[in-house]
Amino acid sequence: MTPNKDRMAIEDYINDESYKAGVDSFLDFAFQKLGTETIRCPCLRCLNIETGDRDKVRNHLLVYGIVKRYTFWYHHGERRDEP
Repeated sequence: MTPNKDRMAIEDYINDESYKAGVDSFLDFAFQKLGTETIRCPCLRCLNIETGDRDKVRNHLLVYGIVKRYTFWYHHGERRDEP
C-alpha cells in the first residue's frame, strides 16, 4: 500500500518532524518495492536522474526537498492499481 503523501507536500519542511516521517515512509516504500541498494533521488537537485543509497537520498530530501509535482512514484515502484 502506498504511504500517505500529504507530508511530502509541506512547504516549510526544514525542521518539520512530519516531513521527516514522510521521507522515511517514502524510503521504506521505495526500497521495499524495488528491492535494490539504490534508488532514483526525487530531490530538487537530482530530479530523479541521479541515484543514491538510502542515506544519500534521505539527506537530499531533507536538505533540498522533494519535487512537488512528483506525486505518482512510478520510479519507486508505485503502480496505478494501488490505492
